Order: sequence, then structure tokens, then C-alpha cells
Amino acid sequence: MKHLSLTIILLSAITLVGCNSNSLQEHGHSHEPQSFVFTDYTDATELFVEFSALIVGQTSSFAAHFSNMSTFRPVEQGAVTVILSGAGQPEERFSVAQAAVPGIFIPKAQPRYAGKRQLIIELQSEHLKARHDLGEIPVFADYDSALVDVAEESDGSEITFLKEQQWKVDFATEVVKRQPLQPSVRALASIKAAAGHEALVSAPLSGHVLTKPEDLPKVGSRVEKGRVLATLAARLSGSTDLLELEMSVQTARARYQLADSERQRLQKLFNEQAVAKRRLLEAESNAKVAQAELQAAQKRLRQTRRQAAGDASGVKLYAPISGILTAVNIASGSYVEEGDALFQLIDPQTLWLETRVAEADSGRLGPPERVGFKVAGMEKSFAIQLGENGQLIAYGQRVDSVTRTLPLVFEFDNAELKLAAGLLAEARLYHGDSRLALAVPETALIDDNGQDVVFVHASGESFQRRVLRLGIRDQGYAEVLSGLNDGERVVTKGAYLVHLASSSTQPAAHGHAH
Repeated sequence: MKHLSLTIILLSAITLVGCNSNSLQEHGHSHEPQSFVFTDYTDATELFVEFSALIVGQTSSFAAHFSNMSTFRPVEQGAVTVILSGAGQPEERFSVAQAAVPGIFIPKAQPRYAGKRQLIIELQSEHLKARHDLGEIPVFADYDSALVDVAEESDGSEITFLKEQQWKVDFATEVVKRQPLQPSVRALASIKAAAGHEALVSAPLSGHVLTKPEDLPKVGSRVEKGRVLATLAARLSGSTDLLELEMSVQTARARYQLADSERQRLQKLFNEQAVAKRRLLEAESNAKVAQAELQAAQKRLRQTRRQAAGDASGVKLYAPISGILTAVNIASGSYVEEGDALFQLIDPQTLWLETRVAEADSGRLGPPERVGFKVAGMEKSFAIQLGENGQLIAYGQRVDSVTRTLPLVFEFDNAELKLAAGLLAEARLYHGDSRLALAVPETALIDDNGQDVVFVHASGESFQRRVLRLGIRDQGYAEVLSGLNDGERVVTKGAYLVHLASSSTQPAAHGHAH
């Protein structure tokens, strides 16, 4: 349906030219009615419109392409009105109530008054309202007065990327303008836990884990300082057979009773001065040793019975800091050796960014004022403003002999918990005074065989390749030293697709007449 409607427009234009074929060949070159192409922007919409010369009493079709500036997608619904005014004549309005295809509206104008007329195209829809003032255009009194020499063919520097192509991909443009930029140096970086905000809980003894599976904390869960993480039952030395332990208790009890009886007998003899004090002291010592052996045997028997019944108290392991568990290396009932790493915790509200500046750039680095960095997989950039949400805590004074880099460490606030320790990052360390400079978004840059290239949006479907010379970079923008002018519009999303279109040897397949 789309190509059928647009073909009808093209055929109408051909018929219009054919009605005066004797004017097509004069002095070895051809003439045809003048055509007009406009690209105009408002805050809400972009208008790209094509139409042939306006002639009194004849119908001209406008191919008005409307894009939503917030999404760069086609405007699918609404009414479009072409308004002609001025030149001392009444205002004329020509409207169409809906799009021929999504994004393309085709109002038809049949003017009644000749002269220089002000052209305005309006869009009214449920969510958008836009008024594009395109300035003065001529309305011709007759067909012959609208004829002009055919324009020379393009030199090939213009790149065609149709609206229908733009609307199907992730596409956007942005105006190049001057803005403050601050010098910086590039650095590779990694995110780490801050000192005092990370803890490792190890097994204080060898034994079995008594904690039930449902009570063991999980990786990723938050725990408060002092919470019991697990309970260990100490490994028992010697036999754990209950019969043997009961026999050991009986044996120890018998030895203690014998030793205590001997102590009592010698005490009486000593009181009667019948034995030396040395013999009494030896008896008392033997009784104490036998009593200790009895108590130890009884304790071992009780502990073994509790473990067998699953009722041992054990040794409790506590969280040394408040934070999030990043590792849990035990399971209920498992056996651990003394010194095994059981839990790892981190408090991610404060992190370190460890940056490494290349030796060649270290001489250009002044006292850093802020740091910007990006991590893989995240579109958003992060910023550390020293004195506000972060601070410099280490400035290396020695270049690493292996990596040839200078380390700097920054501590920063991660209260929203958007970043995790262990991530790699690309950072820029900003220093010195800002300056006002012409800047282009870094998303617009294409590396074309080592050259920094952007694509300028010359008109609705026409683009130009520009090679840039760049300066400092700041917060996603690069200073333009040459190659662009203030106010030009560049492709910030979809630039690589325009680059592919520029490399194509096939002509663009136009869905409408140009």
C-alpha cells in the first residue's frame, strides 16, 4: 500500500512534466518545474518535506515526513495542514487528516493566488503539536514560469540514508554547540572494597557445621554486625564410641575414688604427726589429677551424646561487620578444618576506585578535582567529585616497573549500591581549569581506519562525512579543533549504519519521489 501510493505521486509528477514536452529539450539541456526540500526542527518534531513547484490552479503533493524528537520514531497519527499566507492575499489552508504510512503525511495544495507566500506546516495529534515556519516560497502563475534548469548531478559527497531506514533503527541526532570542558588524562581502573569495609570469617577450630540448612545465610543477603552466621561443633580427639567413653568415665571415677581415699587416710595420719607433709601433698596432687581426668571423661561423654542427638551447642561464628555476603563456603553438616575461609562480607556503601595512569600521561596530570568512569555493560557514566561524594586516599609516587603505570586510589560513596567490587572500568581524571569549547558527543564518533569521523545531518535524508581533529574529553563529549561548525547537527545514534551506507556501492532504494 505504501509503495503504491507513493508511486501514484511520482506518476502524477511525470504526467505534469509531459504535458509540456516541447520545453524539455532546449539548447541541449532539459528543464522541469522547480522542486523544494526543507528540513526543520521544533522541540517536539523534525519535519522533512519534499514538494514540486506550487502553480496556481494545479495540485502539488507534499511528502511531509514527521519524526518525534524525543524518540526519533515516525509520528503515526495526527492531522497535517499546509498554510499559505502573505503577499496581500487571503490565507489558504490544505489539510490531510491522517498519515499515508506511519511518519509520512501527504497533504495536497491547489493554490489560487500567485506571488511570494509564507509557508507554514502544522501538525496536530493527541500527544504532539508542532508548527514549522519554512519562510517565503514562490507560487507561480503558470507552468512555464515554474520551469528551471535541471540541477547538476551530485558530486557523490552526500550520503543518503532514508527516513524509512532511520525509523527502523536506533537513531538520533544532536546539535553541536559550545560548552565547558576540563582537561583530563585517561586511566584503566578497577573497583575494590574499601579498607575496613570487607571481612573474611575463618574457622577457629576443626569440626562439623551444626547450623541447619534453612538457618545458614545465603550469598547476597545482608547481615548486621554481631549476627550469628554459623555454629561449629569442635572435633573430638580420641574415640567417639559411646561404650568406650562410658568405660573411660567409670575407670576415671574409680581412680579418683582411690586417690581421694588415699588423700583422706594420709590427712588423718598427718594430723597425728605420723607421716611427713610431703606424702600428704603428693596424695592431694594425685587426687586433683584423677578428679580432672574424671571431669574430662564426663564432659567428653556428654558432648558426644549431644552430638549424636543433634543437640550440641558448639562454637558460634559472628559477623564482624555489617554488610552483604559475597561468599558462603560451607553447608550444613559439612566438616571444616581450622583456618578454612567460611564467609566473606563486604559493605558496598563505600568503595575504592583504583586507577592506573600510563607513564606517558603521568606528567600531564595535575591535582585531580574529579573522576569520571564507565564500567562494561552500563550506559550510565559515574562521577566522583572530590570533597563531595569521594576523596583521594592514595597518590602513588612510583611508576610500576611492570605495567609502567602510576596508581591513584579514590574512595567514593556507593549509597545506591549500583556498583559491585571487582568490576573493571575506564576512567578519566580531570584537573585544571575548564574552558568553553565546541564539543561533539563521543557517541557520534566513528573510528574509520584511525580517523575520528562523524556524520553531519545535512537535511532529512542527506548526510556528510567529516573527519575531525579532537582535543580534550569531558563527561561524554570531545572538543572539536577542526571539522565541524557551531550549530551543525550530527548523528549520535546509528552513526555506524550511516557509515555503512556511505560505503555501499548500491544506490539507495527510495520509497518516494525526491
